[in-house]
Amino acid sequence: MPFFQQFPKIQYDFADNGIDTRIVDLFRFVKADEKYFDDVSTYQYFQIRNGDRPDIVSNLLYNTPDYYWTFFLVNDHLKSGLSGWPMMQEELDDYLETEYSGTAIQTTPIIVRDGDDIITEYRNSLAGRFQIGEMVYGSESGAYGRLAIKDTQLSQLVIKEVVGTFQENEFITGSTTEDSVASNAVFDYVEAPRYYQNPQGSIYYTPMSINEQMTPEGVDPAVTNPILVPVSNREYEISLNDQRSNIRVVRPGSIYKFVKIYQDLING
Repeated sequence: MPFFQQFPKIQYDFADNGIDTRIVDLFRFVKADEKYFDDVSTYQYFQIRNGDRPDIVSNLLYNTPDYYWTFFLVNDHLKSGLSGWPMMQEELDDYLETEYSGTAIQTTPIIVRDGDDIITEYRNSLAGRFQIGEMVYGSESGAYGRLAIKDTQLSQLVIKEVVGTFQENEFITGSTTEDSVASNAVFDYVEAPRYYQNPQGSIYYTPMSINEQMTPEGVDPAVTNPILVPVSNREYEISLNDQRSNIRVVRPGSIYKFVKIYQDLING
């Protein structure tokens, strides 16, 4: 009898397209107080190689592809299924090209304060301006495209379906709203900053302004010239994929006991 015939089955829509597939119900409630599943000696870590599928990793560890499902039980980032499995390099490249197509326009909000540190003017801000879906144009380059994302925290406009090449230090104007901001930097979206880090690894989502009166979000204003390094979308996704490659697995010497206990629990 194949091993999985011992487990209950459910209908699951993998592609979210309304088509259900009958699969083993690995998500059935298991007693949280089962000490064996919390014992650190039951587990070790394994580095997934580029292109290794779950069944291949199972075969490498346990000399059978049948225990691939255990990886999805003991790793939180895999609870959602194969979407949490690390992508092959080719898949990652395709994902980056598709997910991060377009151009990112970095703007620079300028906060002006008076002698009492009261804000008197807030220039070049994206807040309450522009409309998602409208066409935007560059004043000097003549480039244009559809506004897909407005990130007020990062002070970025993400433009898709771009024709031409936007430039730094030109005005970006919306065709519908007629709102306008000055561009400070232009990136391929995949290379645009996703967040900023200081030397201690703290993350900020507001860049340091070229205006000395503006301070990054979360940084003590008393701290002068904090060093913030941008981390691009590409760097973030590569790092995330690398993290997913290091998974927790049941030790080969413990796998049979683990499976037997889980089988007994899931079948009540």
